[in-house]
Amino acid sequence: MKKQALLTVATFCATVCCAQSNVVYYGASSNALNVVFVDTNLSVKAKSAIVADLRICLSSEWGKEGEQFFWNQQELLLRDKGDLRFGGKDSVGYLSFVKRSPHYPEDIKFPRNVVSNETVGIALQITKELSDAYTNAFAFAVANSNTVKAAHEFVAFVSSPAFANVAPADLPNYFLSKKVTPEEIIANAPELMDALKYSTYYPPSVLGFTKSPVGPAASNLWLDVPSSSTTRSGYKEWSGLPAVWHEGKWKFSFWMME
Repeated sequence: MKKQALLTVATFCATVCCAQSNVVYYGASSNALNVVFVDTNLSVKAKSAIVADLRICLSSEWGKEGEQFFWNQQELLLRDKGDLRFGGKDSVGYLSFVKRSPHYPEDIKFPRNVVSNETVGIALQITKELSDAYTNAFAFAVANSNTVKAAHEFVAFVSSPAFANVAPADLPNYFLSKKVTPEEIIANAPELMDALKYSTYYPPSVLGFTKSPVGPAASNLWLDVPSSSTTRSGYKEWSGLPAVWHEGKWKFSFWMME
């Protein structure tokens, strides 16, 4: 049953979930990079599910901006001495991104340490702390499979051209405010859509779901929908746009800041 649950979660994570090898792709040219895990007790299914989620993050424009760098000679000497600033003795380099991952919550960092592994060669290292976080997230996703599925469907819709054509009367189905009534949302639909429709939205990581006492219910489930927008100067900004699960629907909401 547990193995089947992990397969179900991996299906939610990405259509590429059933890959046989643990490889991710990053950068403008979709460079391949093997993945290795510090926790040797992880099952094959768990590793595949984690890799599938990593691929989700790296397939966005954010992941396309990633670059791999290797330590210079001086840094290698410090690395050999176990200096953790340079990943320790096994580290040969790192992945660099312009901004922190919009797919991950603020308290979890996207893996960046690149190591030399005797089995697979150069590889992205997944710490036990990160794989443990994934294990907990998978358990949550299995227990809330319908809600997680609905989140992916919600993000798919707001990512589509159809979202820009939502009728004002339907907008309360996609937006929730603590201070603004549904009637006021409808009345201010043009301004609200202008604020939402010019962003690009991306599929979320399984790590993006969080529970909080803040929100419209006693126990609130939130999701930061990964998004990007381009400034007038052409600079791309990355953020997570908060959405809350409320009355059987996912809705964008800035409840925490209102």
